[in-house]
Amino acid sequence: MRSRHHHVEGDRVLSPSVRWSIAVSAFGLATALIAGPVLADDGAGIDPVSRVARLRELCHSGHAAPSSDPVEIIARHDKALAACNTLINDHKLAGESLVAALLDRADLLAPGTGAAYTRALSDYDRVIALAPKMALAFWKRGKARLLYMRDLPRALIDLDTAIRLEPSQAEFFVTRASIQASLAEPAKALADLDRAIALSPRFEKAWTVRGLTHFNNGDTNRAITDFDEAIRLAPGADGNYRFRAAARRAAGHEAEAAADEAKAEELSADKAGEPAPVTRP
Repeated sequence: MRSRHHHVEGDRVLSPSVRWSIAVSAFGLATALIAGPVLADDGAGIDPVSRVARLRELCHSGHAAPSSDPVEIIARHDKALAACNTLINDHKLAGESLVAALLDRADLLAPGTGAAYTRALSDYDRVIALAPKMALAFWKRGKARLLYMRDLPRALIDLDTAIRLEPSQAEFFVTRASIQASLAEPAKALADLDRAIALSPRFEKAWTVRGLTHFNNGDTNRAITDFDEAIRLAPGADGNYRFRAAARRAAGHEAEAAADEAKAEELSADKAGEPAPVTRP
């Protein structure tokens, strides 16, 4: 059974004080486990080279920016998974083409449960066997272990390997910081986040996660400073206003916290295409 404890992730840090959910529920549906064959209008009737190119495009389409429409999310997911299955099962891919298709399929399956998650790990394992020096594969497998099974020891081993192979990637340090925080090692987490920010000062996610790590560690002033920078870098991200609101409230700044919450609601309503709620004095 998967743990439901709050944790730090490469995108966000979960804690008793600051709660949010990982947006993967739509991908955990049973329909996402085994997608059917690709529809005829997605490549049938064209020459084999063009068909493979079309399947590759569809397989990778699961990485597109998420939609706000759950039906569209599920349809896109199933279509991408079907294309990946067809590529891997029915075409003799090799080398980089096979690695790319396996990674795409693993990413689609990893948020699922049971057999889907197991199949994702098998795909990541195949990629690592084919490309043992591919840092990206270790990062993806480690992130899946962190997010979807809470297998922290193995996740940490994967991230240590990813960073050893490619120490210039800020994202890797943010993910490892998430694991360190989940293992109750805030000093190590903060050291990784400092490294991530040094590598990529405009990487908003690193500032957000460091702010949340400071907040979880009881340092509200540093948390607020980091959220200030995250908001400056990504002024349209409603989550950062919510996080800063929590930190401001903990610091006793109620009026500023309320203003941040109102801004977060406004941004959230804009994304959903709904009118923002009226705030009464």
